[in-house]
Amino acid sequence: MKKTFIITILVFSLLIIACRNDSENYTTVAVVDGIILTLEQLKSSYGEEIWNEMSLSEQREIINQWVELTLLYTKAKNRDYFDKDIALQFVAKNAEKKIYANALIMHELYNLTFSNEELYNYYRLRETEFIENVREFRVQRIFFNDEEEMRNVKTMLDNREIQFTPAAQRFSQETLGRNGGVMPGFVSKVSPDSLLWQEMDNVGQFIEVMMPYQEGWIIARWQESRMTTSHKSFAAAREEIENIMRESRKNDLYENILLDARTASRVTIYH
Repeated sequence: MKKTFIITILVFSLLIIACRNDSENYTTVAVVDGIILTLEQLKSSYGEEIWNEMSLSEQREIINQWVELTLLYTKAKNRDYFDKDIALQFVAKNAEKKIYANALIMHELYNLTFSNEELYNYYRLRETEFIENVREFRVQRIFFNDEEEMRNVKTMLDNREIQFTPAAQRFSQETLGRNGGVMPGFVSKVSPDSLLWQEMDNVGQFIEVMMPYQEGWIIARWQESRMTTSHKSFAAAREEIENIMRESRKNDLYENILLDARTASRVTIYH
């Protein structure tokens, strides 16, 4: 329901734009009684990346909604009854005004900028509020002082000449290898082994990776994982903080824009 409502609002907005825009030099995707819908309008309204990620059927659904709405719109506009309906004209004009007014507010809102100091001060005061669900991994590794030795053992593992645990016990050049290279505890995103965590988070269970580690090299894989919560870093929370701060300024921004509009206009109220 929510998705359909959003699509309908966007389609209505596109209808207004399509009635006004000159479509010359644009890619036409649909025409209803001379009203043209262009590919550029769709990409601009939804965002080019979002539009391109949609399936062909989703894109066609949106275009078809525009066609259906435009058909009903032109049919209504051709009725003398509706041309004389002052209540309908009032509602239609108000709907158009709301679209442009909201566009103005959103434009100004997302052009607000905040200094790094403002954002960080907000984060520092509310750091405990910024949490995320992350995986932790039980990691098994084989440590090498020499990269070539590591690659030789990796070839043996790939060719199934040896299993991982025996390989750790036989070739690992650290005492951890005696127990099969299983690291104590779980490797987390915020641990000193955060780079290892990143590699593990990018692969599936028992998938082996090679990487530099401390003063040498390792072949590593994760055996099991668990979910936990972690405080987001400032860098990870920055965009969220910007959105929160923008939202907190929304009412003040609205009042300021309205005041500027009133100052620049002549308004007379008779009732």
